[in-house]
Amino acid sequence: MSTHLDCTHLNCTHLNYFVSYARADRADAGRLLGLLQPRLAIMRGFGFSHWIDDAIAVGERWTDAIDDALSSCDFGLLLLSPAFFASGFIRREELPVFIEQTRTPAGQARTRVRKPLVPVLLKQVPLDGSADLAGLEQLQVFRDRENRSFAQTRGHVRDAFASHLARAIATKLARGYPVASA
Repeated sequence: MSTHLDCTHLNCTHLNYFVSYARADRADAGRLLGLLQPRLAIMRGFGFSHWIDDAIAVGERWTDAIDDALSSCDFGLLLLSPAFFASGFIRREELPVFIEQTRTPAGQARTRVRKPLVPVLLKQVPLDGSADLAGLEQLQVFRDRENRSFAQTRGHVRDAFASHLARAIATKLARGYPVASA
């Protein structure tokens, strides 16, 4: 777990987020987090820590560590990609913590959010209904202003992606976790 801002002496709300990603996307996930974390660290009113699976100690039961992190997080940062949706573990163990598939009285599939989440397009996936996205296709997914995934960006566009994502996270969280006044 990584702590970015100590809220104990500041008037801010501390939030812990769980990073959900496919192991095949580790390099891109690391690049995105490397750009995002400093932006979250300087966000007014909030202090952040995150949990990612590299925090699992040698010899620790990794399923227990993941379960503990999922149950204690305030929100999930879901880094979407084809590998993310192809992961049976993510579908079985992680997604159900954040969303639930239900049916309307008319029989339509509906996604109910169980715990706050921020779905981010790490790599391009079809959002047109042609792929099984486990219900996440019903939720607003973060991508850049040109509808690009993080992996499709470079240089200053990649920096802008991370900046816009940090602002989107702040906006979402301010609705659910009122910012402490100074």
